[in-house]
Amino acid sequence: MEETLSKEEFKELVEHTIDHRMEVWLVQLTDALIGTSEEGLALQPEFAVALRRSLEQARSGEHTDLDTFRKQLGR
Repeated sequence: MEETLSKEEFKELVEHTIDHRMEVWLVQLTDALIGTSEEGLALQPEFAVALRRSLEQARSGEHTDLDTFRKQLGR
């Protein structure tokens, strides 16, 4: 017997997948940027702090869904 996902379950699955992929991408980006710092392209301290904070928030489950984000932007 096949089990289908509800719209809400599907939405949560997609959001979780995207969140995880973004976290992996941010880690890769951070590694790439830190790796180039030896070549004279150092991260600005404020950017590094904000990036670390964003990663910690993503790992702890603190996030905003797209609709809420758009509302906050006034769109």
